[in-house]
Amino acid sequence: MSKTLREDVRGILNETSMTIHKHAMGAEKFQTLCGQTYHLDRGQLRTMQVERATEELDAEKCGRCFEDGRGY
Repeated sequence: MSKTLREDVRGILNETSMTIHKHAMGAEKFQTLCGQTYHLDRGQLRTMQVERATEELDAEKCGRCFEDGRGY
């Protein structure tokens, strides 16, 4: 029987809105695909696993970054 491994997908969590975004590959640490975090203070953002943010912290996925997301 084969094990199904969970993918370690990291995102950027806006701790103010509790929204998780996809990181823009090759960009600075807190730049997102949708650009919605460019104006935020770095203290409001942190990188973490997308799955952990949604399951443990009840964060919403950004609708611009994820097909199954909401908002923005």
